[in-house]
Amino acid sequence: MPNAYEEYQTALRQIDELMAYLRSHQSPACALAEEEDAVLIRLADWKTDLRPQHRAAMLEIGRYYQRYIESGGQS
Repeated sequence: MPNAYEEYQTALRQIDELMAYLRSHQSPACALAEEEDAVLIRLADWKTDLRPQHRAAMLEIGRYYQRYIESGGQS
């Protein structure tokens, strides 16, 4: 089981991968594109503000990662 620092490092890596994915796979549908933009803003905030003790945020990042990366962007 990973420790808090390893989970933090994983979350930072996932943020980078998510930001790259969302920037290169922008949805053509306006409503979805707006949602993706909101996710990008949230990810950018986490990139600068995330700390190892922010467990809830890391879990949410993991859910975004699963939604966009592991499932191939299928909601």
